[in-house]
Amino acid sequence: MQTNFDFLKATVKPPKLQTYTDYREYLQDFYQYKKKLFKNEIRGYTYAHFSAAANIKSPNYLKLIIDGKRNLSKEMIQKFSRALELNKEDSLEFKA
Repeated sequence: MQTNFDFLKATVKPPKLQTYTDYREYLQDFYQYKKKLFKNEIRGYTYAHFSAAANIKSPNYLKLIIDGKRNLSKEMIQKFSRALELNKEDSLEFKA
């Protein structure tokens, strides 16, 4: 039996990194994608969820990056790649 989450995962597609020239736009679209996936969950998807997946202490660090108030360091790029669930090829492109 297909759950609502399975249905959403099958119909809502993640953004493709290769189509972006601005990593902040990609991060914003990734965040919106996750929000759509988890919209029926009690708490939904938050910036804190992303920070937890990236092992970052600041719960709103992603928002600061998207808003241009912070830049990504090499260390944070690795953490973001993990939270973005990027494969090795996409991870290398994200770092470039």
